[in-house]
Amino acid sequence: MHRHLLLANYGLLLLLAGCSSLAPLLSSPTPDPVLQATSTPQLVPTQSAPVSSEARILRVWLPSQFDPDGDTPSANLLRQRLAEFESEHAGIEIEVRIKAEDGDSGPLNSLDVTSLAAPRVLPDLIALSRPDLESAALKGLLHPIKELTSALDDPNWYAYARELSRVQNVEYGLPFAGDALVMIHRPEVDVSSWDAILTKEEHLSFFANDPQGSVGLSFYISAGGKILDEQGLPALEEEYLFRALTVIELGAQADVFSSSLLNIETNGQTLQAYRDGRTNIAFTWAANYRGAEDGIIQPVLGLNTPHTFATGWTWALAGSDIENQQVAMELAEFLVAEEFLDNWTRETGYLPTRISQDAGVNAILESAQAIPSNDVLAVLGPLMQEALTRVLNGEQAEVVARSVIEKLK
Repeated sequence: MHRHLLLANYGLLLLLAGCSSLAPLLSSPTPDPVLQATSTPQLVPTQSAPVSSEARILRVWLPSQFDPDGDTPSANLLRQRLAEFESEHAGIEIEVRIKAEDGDSGPLNSLDVTSLAAPRVLPDLIALSRPDLESAALKGLLHPIKELTSALDDPNWYAYARELSRVQNVEYGLPFAGDALVMIHRPEVDVSSWDAILTKEEHLSFFANDPQGSVGLSFYISAGGKILDEQGLPALEEEYLFRALTVIELGAQADVFSSSLLNIETNGQTLQAYRDGRTNIAFTWAANYRGAEDGIIQPVLGLNTPHTFATGWTWALAGSDIENQQVAMELAEFLVAEEFLDNWTRETGYLPTRISQDAGVNAILESAQAIPSNDVLAVLGPLMQEALTRVLNGEQAEVVARSVIEKLK
């Protein structure tokens, strides 16, 4: 019996050991997930990010005179150019917004308001006049372009156009349309010198009541005067101011410059007097010139050296989307490419910003200087306007020049 008891204990130990080794095999397995049948099989997404089918919007603001949806040859050219850029850049959609040329709805004011109220919808690319470009840059509303493009390194730009692109020596845009102060006259009129004009007593019109004093300042610079002192502040030199005002004085005495010029404040009024036949010569802005209908166009007749003021329009970067800045700059480069810009500016009536093969245009623009800064014009413009007014009213040029210099000190 003792032997049977030992055998029973031994068998019990084997049974317990066997149960221990078989436990993993005999435990209930984890069931496989049950897939629910559906009418349309569902694909399990991978870990890669989904691809968006939405196009990237490139916002462009333009003043109304450059509207690509207009019914003009220049509008057609611009519309086609924008469509061509889209076709060459898959996933890019250009959204054009038209602004008034100036005022509360103009580009500058709209840019200022949008930067505060809705910066996410600022334009990636905006067309700005020179005065607006300067104001926007100084307000911090624009991005410098030097790190994004080398387009301005191309030698085929007029000097004035390079000046238009810079604010305090920083490049802020690519100039695409120019304008300059010019002289137009009847073909039979001799304008080879001031002596010829004064001797024949040819009537001449210009906007003498212009608060910026553009014509007077151009005469002054052509006489050799500087508009900035050594500290970079607005300045006038009495000697050269006297020379400029002497031309006005002599013209008034010869009835070339009538006192009625003091009623002319705008370019439109100047052209009206010329086109009505009241004058045979006019100083005007080139963009308003009507080809052969207005006679001959040439640089403003200066004193010692040729000189004219030029202004224009520039493509600039304003958007808050950093990723869009490079493609916006590519669009700007595309819009100032020579083969396109030459045809487009010819159709608009604006002057080129890139060197032209037209000898007449070159004669005007090679002597052109970008209009002074807003701050300089704010100081010197009214002083020159006052000086012209007093001389046209009969005061002596010498007395007026001395008086104006004293006011500037």
